Amino acid sequence: MNAGSRKGLIGWLIVTVLLGATFIGLEVTEFLKLIHEGHTISSSAFFSSFFVLVGTHGIHVTVGIVWITGIMIQLARYGITPVTRRKVNITSLYWHFLDVVWIFVFTIVYLMGVM
Repeated sequence: MNAGSRKGLIGWLIVTVLLGATFIGLEVTEFLKLIHEGHTISSSAFFSSFFVLVGTHGIHVTVGIVWITGIMIQLARYGITPVTRRKVNITSLYWHFLDVVWIFVFTIVYLMGVM
């Protein structure tokens, strides 16, 4: 974006959306596997926490994917303008906040869950 390359910016946003969609796909697969094994939100305190924390993060990732897709459409139509630049920066803050939240969710749910 800072180099003024609309094509490059949209390309990296596409990569971001694809990686986010892959993450959601893995989460859904894991949820389905756990449910198939008989683990539900009411099975235990661990699974209640697991489904709520991981599911809430997944919903926010999905919102981010939709948001980034909308920005890509705007970038394709209008190019890199002060308005689209601001939108990309705000969305970037949101997306990276999700990264930081995932580090905590992963540490608490996955790593501490196996200890």
